[in-house]
Amino acid sequence: MPLLRILKLTFLFFTGLLSNINLFAQQGSDFIQRDESRIYKIEKELILGNKKALLDMVPYFDSKNKMTVFLGYHVINTTESVVAKGILEENCIFLDSEVSFSDNTTANEFKVFLDQNLDQISFSNYAEAFFLTPLEKRTVKFEIREISKVKKQELILKKDSLLNLNWVKSNKINLLIKEKNPKALLLIASELYKVRYRFDKKFPDQLEYIDLIRLLTGTEIATEDEKNHLTWFIEKEFYPKASLNLLIYFLNNYKYYKWNDKKTIFENKKTSVNQLNKETLLFELLSNKNDSIAEYAFKQLTNCNVENVVNIASEYEKSDIKVNYSLPTFPFRFLKQLVLLTDYCKSNNIDLESSPELKMNIELLKTKLTFKDRRKFENKLIENLTLDQITAFEYQCLLDEKDWELTHSAGRILDVFYSKNWNELLNNKEYLKLYIKKTLFFQRLGIIGICNNYLRKFENSNDYTIIQLNKLEKTDPGINQQREYVKNNYTIPYIKPEILKKEFEGNKDFLIFDLEGNFSNIKNDTIEKYEDKVIDLLSKINYNQIGKALELIENVKFKTKWKYKYSFLKDDFGFFWIKNFDDLNERLEFIKMYTKYSEYDFYSYYLNQSGIDYLNEDNSLNYDKIYELLKYDVATAFVGGGGGIRNNEVYALIKLLEIQYKTTLGYPKKLCNSSRIYACSSKDRATEWMQFIKDKNLLKVEHNEPNSFNFR
Repeated sequence: MPLLRILKLTFLFFTGLLSNINLFAQQGSDFIQRDESRIYKIEKELILGNKKALLDMVPYFDSKNKMTVFLGYHVINTTESVVAKGILEENCIFLDSEVSFSDNTTANEFKVFLDQNLDQISFSNYAEAFFLTPLEKRTVKFEIREISKVKKQELILKKDSLLNLNWVKSNKINLLIKEKNPKALLLIASELYKVRYRFDKKFPDQLEYIDLIRLLTGTEIATEDEKNHLTWFIEKEFYPKASLNLLIYFLNNYKYYKWNDKKTIFENKKTSVNQLNKETLLFELLSNKNDSIAEYAFKQLTNCNVENVVNIASEYEKSDIKVNYSLPTFPFRFLKQLVLLTDYCKSNNIDLESSPELKMNIELLKTKLTFKDRRKFENKLIENLTLDQITAFEYQCLLDEKDWELTHSAGRILDVFYSKNWNELLNNKEYLKLYIKKTLFFQRLGIIGICNNYLRKFENSNDYTIIQLNKLEKTDPGINQQREYVKNNYTIPYIKPEILKKEFEGNKDFLIFDLEGNFSNIKNDTIEKYEDKVIDLLSKINYNQIGKALELIENVKFKTKWKYKYSFLKDDFGFFWIKNFDDLNERLEFIKMYTKYSEYDFYSYYLNQSGIDYLNEDNSLNYDKIYELLKYDVATAFVGGGGGIRNNEVYALIKLLEIQYKTTLGYPKKLCNSSRIYACSSKDRATEWMQFIKDKNLLKVEHNEPNSFNFR
């Protein structure tokens, strides 16, 4: 079926391919405005079923006259030809074999079609469109399945509201239902098709039409969409082909439906009704408002039939079906990959069920822990997890993607774990094969996180690594794809480009000579502007002004929920240990230590308090330990996590190095000036300090483990 006019224009607009679309554009005199064009008068006649309007539209097929049309606030500059063909697409249901309204269709071609067929062309009152081949003579592909008990109960609760809809009453559909006349089904399908999308017209919710059919038949009907795929979500389709096919189905079959008093539905004995499979029932539960029910259904689906889950997930994703918020951000993408992961694991006797101890640790990582306790549990898992258990950990973390505390911890745990266990993984064919499979599954989740970076552990691969990869079977396309990627991209040593620009608007040095004076000059006009100005000033202070800044803002109350007056401490100065600075006792302790210690000793004190192992026995800096911390501890979430990174203790360590060696390596003296930006990353600084430590020959042991997921 030819593209609708709306999609020709809006698709090009939103993908940036149509350059002559402007927002709130000032139009030149060479463009015909909508109200000035006769095309729209012809359109009104077409909608009324005036056949002569078809002939009136012919001259516009070849017209290159410019036109301006409006879609909300969007101003679209196009031509009369495009608009005319779009209007005909919306008001005609000719078969593709009869005529098309493509960009290449000429006025002469359409005129020849009309000359040959005008007498046979009719207007369907059911479709409110012109046709040549009667709908009753068309065949459609369809499937029918029963509705679940849960859905049936939901529809029963909606029955009164459905039967009292304006369009139901105005078309006397409610009376036909009362009379048990199956023509009600035909009229419902007719009304559904009539409300198909037309350019710049109101597009009502179509669910009520489909729900009424489901209620009256106790079934769901799937018809083919514009791609000739069966869809069970006709109400979600933007293109009208599926709803047209539903209308054709009922035109040809409504007379076979009979009322069943016992079931209180219309039944068609001439068509077979499929029973719901397990996967379909579980997919319905994903929308349950009860988190536990939805999460149970999601986990069950990851262990169901691969083909069924992938097919249904694809349809749910295409139809943008809403699910319980507790499920992963992209539930259907996740399901399509997790069901492949579990299927592979079942086939290879890999246990995905977490042990009681692992479950307990995962639950702990979901809680609001202090930095010290979180790091302790992360390190415990890094030390105790095995290659036999790690996939179960990953699987559970994928199920719990929405938990940001867990997924950020998981990012660090997995990064360090795989580096520490890399040699064992390389030397075991089954471990290596599973890891390669996971690199593919995780990349296809379609979400941010280190899940996309698993192949980075192969960076700087030597001949032995390639030999191990070549031992894996050659019949698996996924393994072949990843193996070739490693060979082509990760066998040549990677040289990180020199970072030339180390300052930007969100991170540069400022000088605030009179902090108190600047603060007193902030006018208390609107709450939002006042808070923004306070945040902006705080983002420009230096380390020595922190005490005065805290004194000045002590009694300032922020009313905007997402603005936090103390955010500059962690974001700009890297004070990672802060847990709740709204607590007066925590503030007093902070100020006491800030006053007591030098900048170096202040950072050092809190690194020690947080359990960071970075010193030798004589309290001198242990550069091997610091090197490893810089390498792994700018942590990115395993999956999702909001897109941000966690600098953790890395900037505090960098600050010790900066003070020790009296250089910032060209970077500003602070981590960030976080006013009105999310935050800054320590990644580049950490990379350069790792190189600095190497260049100064400060390392005592080789650090030849694989790269971090986070650095390239």
